[in-house]
Amino acid sequence: MGDGKMLYILYILLGLLIVLGVDCAITAFLAIRDTLKYQKEDRMSFTAAFMKYFAKNNNIPTSFSDIFE
Repeated sequence: MGDGKMLYILYILLGLLIVLGVDCAITAFLAIRDTLKYQKEDRMSFTAAFMKYFAKNNNIPTSFSDIFE
């Protein structure tokens, strides 16, 4: 009986990892697209522009205070 409860926890954690992984992949794709599109206008290096647009496109709060904004 205890093994079934552990499997549910494992499935929940696996589901959360999948959701977070897919969200990071989509955010990275959008950040790369925006970086290549606006890099010359912004006059930034690829790394700096990627970090800017990754933060802009990220929809998961990276800080506890971001939840309330």
